[in-house]
Parts: sequence; C-alpha cells; structure tokens
Amino acid sequence: MTYRNTCNAWLRTQALYTLLFQQVVEEDGQRCTPLIIAARQGHEKVVKMIVQEFKPDLEQEGTVKFDGYVIEGASSLWCAAGAGHLNVVKTLVKMGADVNHPTKTNSTPLRAACFDGRLDIVRYLTDHRGNIHLANKYNNTCLMIAAYKGHLDIVSFLLEKGANPNEKAHCGATALHFAAECGHVDIVRELLEHGAHITKNENGMTPLIAAAERTRSDVVEYFVTRPEVSHEEKIDALELLGASYANDKDNYCLNRAYMYLHRTMTMRYSDPHNIVKKKLDTPISAYENWVECQTLDELEKIQRIQNALHMESLSVRQRILGTHNPEVPHPVIFRGAVFADNARFDRCIELWLHALHLRQLNKVSVVKDLLRFAQ
Repeated sequence: MTYRNTCNAWLRTQALYTLLFQQVVEEDGQRCTPLIIAARQGHEKVVKMIVQEFKPDLEQEGTVKFDGYVIEGASSLWCAAGAGHLNVVKTLVKMGADVNHPTKTNSTPLRAACFDGRLDIVRYLTDHRGNIHLANKYNNTCLMIAAYKGHLDIVSFLLEKGANPNEKAHCGATALHFAAECGHVDIVRELLEHGAHITKNENGMTPLIAAAERTRSDVVEYFVTRPEVSHEEKIDALELLGASYANDKDNYCLNRAYMYLHRTMTMRYSDPHNIVKKKLDTPISAYENWVECQTLDELEKIQRIQNALHMESLSVRQRILGTHNPEVPHPVIFRGAVFADNARFDRCIELWLHALHLRQLNKVSVVKDLLRFAQ
C-alpha cells in the first residue's frame, strides 16, 4: 500500500470515527451522543478521549431523563452538572463548553447543579462565568430551585453572589414561597435575613399561608414570631394550619387540628376590646351546611365529634383560601374518599360534586377527576 493510500485510509477511518461520535442513539425516550452518555455517567477518561481525539461539537444536544423528568436540549455539560460529576464538568469547561448552554426550557448547567444540591459544581460554574440570574421559561431562578429542594448551602452561596430573593416566577411565587411550602424553615430564615419580602402569589397566598396549607408547622411557628406578621395574619395562618391537619391525606392529625383551632380561637378573644371575629361565608350544602364555631364554648363542644371537626375544617379552609384557590378541592376529595371507604356514598358524591364545581370555577380540567371518581 502506497503512502498516499495509507493516508487516505487513515483519513477515512478518522472521518468514520468522527461521524460515529456525533451519532445520536435513541433508547427509552432518550436521544444521546456518546459524549452525552459518558458525561452523564461520569466517565472522565472517556470524555477526555472523545473530545481530544475526535473533537465533537460540545454543544450538541440530546434528550435525557433525570429524576423522572424528560429534559430536551441537554448538552453534555448540563448532564454532567445535573448528575453531580465535578471532574467531568471541569474537563468540559476547560475544553470550551458553554457554561450557560440552556435546555429547551431554558435550564442551565448551573440550575441543574442547584437542583442536585452540588455546591462544589455551583461554585465552579459560577467562577467560570456561570450566570446565577438566568431563569427557566417559567422565570424560575436558581435561587428558587435551591430553596425548593432544601439546599441551604447553595441558597446562602447564591445570596452572597447577589441573587435577588424577591424575583418572582410567572406564578407569582418567590424563593420564600418555595422554601415555606416545602417546610425548609432554615432557608426561610436565611431568605428573610437577606431581605426577602412577604408577598402574595397569583392565588393570593403568602409564604406563611402556603406553609399552613401544606401543614408545615415548623415554618408557620417561625413566621408567627416575625414582627412584620400582623395579629390577624397569625390567626388566619394558624387556623388554616389546624384546618388542613383535619383533612390532609398525608399528614392527617385531628389532635393537632383541634389544638390549632383552639389556639386561634383563644387569640381572637385575647383582647376584650378588640375581638377578631370571623367573617363567615354562606354555609355550603356539601359541608352539611356547617356554620363555623365563633366562640371557645362552641368549639369545645365539638372536640370529640370527628365529623364536626372535619366539616368545621373544610369550611375554614374555603373561607381563608377562597373559592377560586386551586388548593381548596384536594382535601374535599380526600374527605369524600373516606366516606366512600365507609360506604357513605351519598356524602362522598356530595363532596366530590362540590370539588368538581370548585375545579370548574378555576377553569381546571376535570377529566382526570371524573375518571378517578368513576373508578
């Protein structure tokens, strides 16, 4: 074989390898190049070999699955950051990978590291021009996702780097909302100490109310010690907390429900010259036309009557959250299911029809609800 033929053969082989390493492999809903696969799996030596020998496009995108989510438009750097492989991240950045390359939903490698709780990767990317202010398509920031996931160290780091604690997602929620509703009291404290404001989201819920609705008692108890929370706001939050305990599928506790309802009723009458009376709504037939208790005596009379406490609490939730709040129907459906389990199908149907009515008021599709009810 002549020298020329040898060179041509070598070039053809190199071209074939280059084409091979740019090839997209599809499996189980994922579309990946060899580089993306190696980066995702943390194979640093393989990543170096592919990049140095075959010089593939470092920004070539794929579709991958992380924690049950399908991520479209993910680069190899995004995959390495999201999977927590610091050495691979360093290799790709040194080779020239774009540290701010976004996915289809505008999620950056930095955001992926914030989600995974990898402060080392967050710090490295930030030191190499990673932009902490870039938000995804929902205007959900790196600070918000770190607060939501409970990563205090990352929240503190981002705040020190100038992240805005009062930035709002399209739903009107701030990082404080996400931390509060997930029960991360240390992050709530950190955000407030860095100037976070207590504001309302698009459903009219403050972080305090969001925490109460999710039965995050530690967060609620912290908020009610804050000077910026009024006496009336404390009453609403603690009362909602109690009412939510009475009809929460995962955190049901009637003892806690009564304790908080009793506590707030006492608070209403703590100042004889300024009694905080309830502004009652029209009784709702699905709640057995229940009229909420207005005095301690009335509340104490129903302490041992489970159904009365359930109806009291459903009424309290709807009054405080409002008819148009999308969080109102969930406990109504749960209470209906409990009635169905006890062969009280008449009460089950009443409550489920009311839940469907609430969904329709909020222009929420009821197809899944109807299917679940039918089953």
